Amino acid sequence: MCQAIREIRMEERKIGEQDGELKKAREAAGKLYEMGLDTDKIAQAVGYAVETVKGWLGLS
Repeated sequence: MCQAIREIRMEERKIGEQDGELKKAREAAGKLYEMGLDTDKIAQAVGYAVETVKGWLGLS
């Protein structure tokens, strides 16, 4: 039982970290767009697909 609880907590921590990374990438994409970078460069900088970045920016 204790091992199962530890595994659940570890999985929750991983999910939290992934959510935080996604939030940072979205915020960075928005700032880079405001600075005038094109979506291809923004996607490269944040490590996500161009279509994903366009979706975040409301361009698709």
